[in-house]
Amino acid sequence: MQPKPTLKLLAEKLQLSTSTVSKALKDSSEISTDTKKRVAELAKLMGYRPNTAAASLRNRETRTIAVVLPDIVNDFFGQVLMGIEEEASQHNYKIVICISNESQEKERDYMEMFSNGAVDGFITAAAMETQESGKFEHYKDILNSGLKLVMFDRVIDDLDCDKIIVDDAASGSRLVDFLRSKGDRNICIASTISKLSVGQLREQGIRNRVDELEGVHLHVVAHEEDAAFQSQMEESFKKDQIHSIIALDQRAGIMALNKAHELGIKVPQQLQVICYSNSNMAKYSYPQLTVVDQHSRELGKKTFTRILNLLKNKDEVQVTRIHTLKTTLIERGTTRK
Repeated sequence: MQPKPTLKLLAEKLQLSTSTVSKALKDSSEISTDTKKRVAELAKLMGYRPNTAAASLRNRETRTIAVVLPDIVNDFFGQVLMGIEEEASQHNYKIVICISNESQEKERDYMEMFSNGAVDGFITAAAMETQESGKFEHYKDILNSGLKLVMFDRVIDDLDCDKIIVDDAASGSRLVDFLRSKGDRNICIASTISKLSVGQLREQGIRNRVDELEGVHLHVVAHEEDAAFQSQMEESFKKDQIHSIIALDQRAGIMALNKAHELGIKVPQQLQVICYSNSNMAKYSYPQLTVVDQHSRELGKKTFTRILNLLKNKDEVQVTRIHTLKTTLIERGTTRK
């Protein structure tokens, strides 16, 4: 049995995006005559018929937002989700939660599944595979369909949509100044998220500030796999005389702290540790980790408020906005007073 012809199938056979095929079938002036002809001929050959029921659904308000997250184990995303849900409830909206597990394919499938009128818009943080590949046609398809889209935390710079972020680069610079004020000169970046935009921004902020200072030395321990990370961390402790660690994510922070304990390094007397994300795990470490608070719940609230504003101002000229929250350093037991 031949598969039912769909926009996605036409796009795959023509090696075009679904938005291009859709516009071609609607005789859009944005599409060349040659492309329109190719699309029309294949659509006729395959017996494609537009889904008028789905088109009708897209014009109805569902009061539902799809939230596509890369991970739910990470407490940061859980806190953001709570903020989104609290704000959505205040405005009588429902949310549908989708977990991509860092897969670009799953992320794309969820967005295609809900783009038929089941939701009014999407709130997303990009999957690791999407950020690594640099391919985000599925996001463009959502925007071209008229659905609203707001990204948070892990955003795609080249995508023209609203974004809610934190000051990752600036916060990294501030951490260097904080540790230098405590007398530390050998600073180590510890990371399991070097492939993500947020990890890269934090590292760049740290590097830029270290380059401006004399007598401050930077070391880097970075690996996605726990065993390799811990092995590199142990090696760096033994040879680099590290004074302090800036962990770009909570996994790296806790593993670095545990490795220091294992090697008999006293925290915070001999080693200071600062970790991104004010998670529950950080509160139960020993000593309690000093953290960079990203105000995740507030970030979630602001993200929903932004998509709500987009939905309520449908007829007004849309202006793409990037809203940046300032992080806060919360000092606990892994830094000296």
